[in-house]
Amino acid sequence: MKTKLYTALIAAALSTGVAFAADNDKTLGQKTSETLGKVKDKTVEAGKVIADDTKKAATSVKDAVMPDKDARKVDVTLSEKHIQMDREIPAGKTAFVVRNDGKERQNFKIEGNGLEKEFMIAVAPNDTKTLNVDLKHGNYKVFVPMPGKDSEPKSNELTLKVK
Repeated sequence: MKTKLYTALIAAALSTGVAFAADNDKTLGQKTSETLGKVKDKTVEAGKVIADDTKKAATSVKDAVMPDKDARKVDVTLSEKHIQMDREIPAGKTAFVVRNDGKERQNFKIEGNGLEKEFMIAVAPNDTKTLNVDLKHGNYKVFVPMPGKDSEPKSNELTLKVK
């Protein structure tokens, strides 16, 4: 009985060894080198994603602070229940320079003619940001969206006519 058990164990060990030998034609150093190569590739890929995201974030910050050089500047003042700005402007590149004179953070959103744009982060009290857009002829809805609601405006909403 012990002989049969030893024979079975030896057969199992030999078959396992043959299977491992077929999968393990490479040395430990070769396997380590391949694994490190894969890690390097993934690290380079992750670095490119981080660099791209950083560039996008920097561009967003620049856009939020500075109007495009060739854009028409439109001053906008937000207060607690009012948006003060021109209601008719020419079509083309436009930089809405938005100042928040209110006591709470407020965003500024423009919708219409396939455009829907707002700040990623609302304008802090006594702060100013710039929203750059390219406006086509037509009517646009300009409003301060309610926090937590995508497109639901507060009571301060106006129609902007673009000629």
